[in-house]
Amino acid sequence: MEKGKISARQFTLLVFMYSLGTSIIVHPALTASFAGGNAWVTVITASIIGMGIIFFLNRVSSLQPEKNLFELAEFVLGKWAGRVVSLLILTYLLFLTSTNLRQIGDFISTQIMVATPVPFIMLIFVFTSMVAIKLGLEVIGRTCEIFFPYAVISLVLLILLVSPEAEITNIQPILQEKPAASFGAVIPTLGIPYLQLFVFLAIIPYVNKFKEAKKGFYIGLAAASVLLVLITFMCLLVLGPDFTGRQVYPTYILGKKISLANFLERVEILVAIAWFFTIFFKISINFYVLSLGMSHFFKLKNPNSLSMPLSLIFIIMGLILYPNIVYYQDFVSYTAVFYTFSIGTMLPLLILVVGKIRKKGKAKKGS
Repeated sequence: MEKGKISARQFTLLVFMYSLGTSIIVHPALTASFAGGNAWVTVITASIIGMGIIFFLNRVSSLQPEKNLFELAEFVLGKWAGRVVSLLILTYLLFLTSTNLRQIGDFISTQIMVATPVPFIMLIFVFTSMVAIKLGLEVIGRTCEIFFPYAVISLVLLILLVSPEAEITNIQPILQEKPAASFGAVIPTLGIPYLQLFVFLAIIPYVNKFKEAKKGFYIGLAAASVLLVLITFMCLLVLGPDFTGRQVYPTYILGKKISLANFLERVEILVAIAWFFTIFFKISINFYVLSLGMSHFFKLKNPNSLSMPLSLIFIIMGLILYPNIVYYQDFVSYTAVFYTFSIGTMLPLLILVVGKIRKKGKAKKGS
């Protein structure tokens, strides 16, 4: 089990980086394809609901603050039911990490290092994450503090430099077209990243100040949500809702629109830099929690013993799960949110409800 501790500040930054993760690339296209010019309304609505999800997750973690997600499941539900819940969570994390690896592999091979084999790119990223896992949670937290400014500065510069190209008419009239779709699109939007944040239930016990960690949960998501809203808003204003909805990587294309005095142009690498950092931490956190859960499930003394075979499984699954980009987009738009909801919301809800009932039962017996 993990023996290291991270600060509440590091936890907040990890939540921030994880929340941006794949969202800075996925959100604009996903929301615009459903809601058109009102996609920014969709992201704001999803962000507000996301804060409610954090409230719910904090309630779950408060049942036993010293126990991680897998220990809590067995403590509340009993040994066998808890192990079944843990197995479902581990299966989901295996799927999620493989998906994230495939996403970054496809992005680099189609936009930056064209024709580079996807498995090679996935191998580089998973190897880097494996090193982070072996070094432990404390090192991951400190590394996040180092790279956090680079990710934020890159995204802020993107928003500022592309703002002269914005056309407010691209989102007018507001909520006149597809008003129902604007709120219906909240459902798939919640799947990335809001419903995935339950993974931090496995990390929050290792924060040295629990109460501050709960506050940091809100702050990290709120800061990431602001950037997601701004990026989606700029994609709509600069690229237009139709073009944004048809693209796979509209945020990257947004960077290509930057032009200052015909001198500073084609600085889309800002987007790539930000995404490299955010998705690295998302993959690393998922990988870490998966290793932690498997060590608990199989009663292993060293969680790192499974890191190498898991890395190979990630690559193989990432290549098998998504035969092409169209299949991936359909899955994210129509299926992923329901799978994530069943694991990331229903299972923690089960733990919370049963835990509360057991506490009340003990209180009655004591009286």
